[in-house]
Amino acid sequence: MREGYKCAKQEVKAVLQTIEGQNFIGYNDILVNVTECPRAGMASGEGYELCKSVCNQPAHAEIDAIAKALSAGADMDGSTLYLYGHTYCCKQCQQAMYYIGVESYFIGDEQFMLEERVELKPIKG
Repeated sequence: MREGYKCAKQEVKAVLQTIEGQNFIGYNDILVNVTECPRAGMASGEGYELCKSVCNQPAHAEIDAIAKALSAGADMDGSTLYLYGHTYCCKQCQQAMYYIGVESYFIGDEQFMLEERVELKPIKG
């Protein structure tokens, strides 16, 4: 069951599939019903702090799917994440996927392997 409202800019869905075939679905829902996105006109990867501060977004779709899998006690070693509605996966989500054992993720037909830790830089805010 989804909580909150759909993102005003774009709806993103992440499906985390374990090697046992379990699927955990996450969304980039927001908790404040806004009709105009504060990130309108910004490129992917820019202005994500507005998602939290203005729209009260609890998490990106990838993190929401991971949280649901963790809550269910799923084994995520070797799992795969499928991202729909977006063309970009931020470094924070890539790092979270790497640490919990996701092997790769797909955006459209393109597969990305998570073979090493993603280095993060501080966010200016």
